[in-house]
Amino acid sequence: MNKYKYGKEVFRKTLHMLVLAGIIAWSHYYDDWRYSAVVFLLAVLILFPLVYLLSKIPGASAFFNARKKGEFSYSMMALAIMYAIVCSVCWGFLGERLLAIACIVAWGPGDAAAALIGKAFGRHKIRKDKKKSLEGSMAMFLFSFLSVLITLIVYDKYSLLATVIVSLITAVASTLAELFDTRGYDTFYCPVAAMIVLFIGELILR
Repeated sequence: MNKYKYGKEVFRKTLHMLVLAGIIAWSHYYDDWRYSAVVFLLAVLILFPLVYLLSKIPGASAFFNARKKGEFSYSMMALAIMYAIVCSVCWGFLGERLLAIACIVAWGPGDAAAALIGKAFGRHKIRKDKKKSLEGSMAMFLFSFLSVLITLIVYDKYSLLATVIVSLITAVASTLAELFDTRGYDTFYCPVAAMIVLFIGELILR
């Protein structure tokens, strides 16, 4: 892979991880899930037009390595909707803020690893459009699994065996969501897929 293009992908995923860190920090800012979700959604709605207009500036999309104009504004909106759903279900309905965080980390590190490792080492393509690789998906699964596992262990949520099993299934769901997403909205699909698994797991194990 061209080193310059790969460097831009590293830059892109660095921004991605900074956003992830910001969302996790935000999830700890409010004690009420409704404030956390609604304020975040309103902030994105206010910023959406500005970010969209900035994407129209010549060279802006290329600088941020956007795949198409307006990508970041729509991804930002998908992120806000995802956060509102995850907060409502995990934090609001189940009363478990940590599960909302687990949904988000099931996506973030894994998605970054899938892109970087897949582009550098991906030799075995596993989709008809040749845009995904076995190596990238394996990286997605591993980093998603470890991220969820660490989150659940830190919060001492379940027994070790239950934690490992839940983390494995969550990583599979998130990996499949990333693999089959063809429109670039894994920001939404991966955490929501993880949420479904964690929701069921919580109902069974609580």
